[in-house]
Amino acid sequence: MNLLDTALNFIFPPICGFCNKIGEGYLCQNCKRKITCSNLYLNQIKLYQDKDILIDEHFYLFSYTGIIREKILQYKFEDKAYLANTIYEFFMNNEKLYRFLKKYGIIIPVPISSSRKKERGYDQSELLARKISKMAGVSVETQVLKKEKHNQPQSSLNKQQRKENVKDVYKVQNELKIRNKNILLLDDIYTTGSTANECAKMLKQAGGKKVGILTIARD
Repeated sequence: MNLLDTALNFIFPPICGFCNKIGEGYLCQNCKRKITCSNLYLNQIKLYQDKDILIDEHFYLFSYTGIIREKILQYKFEDKAYLANTIYEFFMNNEKLYRFLKKYGIIIPVPISSSRKKERGYDQSELLARKISKMAGVSVETQVLKKEKHNQPQSSLNKQQRKENVKDVYKVQNELKIRNKNILLLDDIYTTGSTANECAKMLKQAGGKKVGILTIARD
């Protein structure tokens, strides 16, 4: 931790993102123990072999329910960017995740539209991607996959509508950066997989070799 971070923590002491307790960082030991010992904590890798799914594998920490769902929604929509630090605490020192990350040469956060980023003040997936990048020594690229259209929120649609809603929404640029590389997408949640699949399709068409995804939770 640098001098500026130390000074800021003194003026604005970090609070646990779950219980709001001050003094034990962004995740207190009690909350971490309760969550990791609950049925919400999955820490799983799922392989996809269906020819219609272009994601090769998926690492996710949690089930998208209960307090995990509540915190992800706060992180995305309630101006609580500090929850990136709380969530990251679950990724730290995770040997299974570390081995998973080492298979990839680049991390690409699933982008949100420029208007949505302006509205929120941050891109929740990018914040987390940058923290995980430092942990694993894998570079983050935010200038490769771009969201070209401001489509409807996926959460308001059924499975078939979600698939149609993401068509032609994403565009790849700077193709040389991903050619023949293993690419790891990073997103907050995985529900039907429509967004992840569309992103994987565009990345593979542009020369990406393998595409996996890391998410906080899976529905």
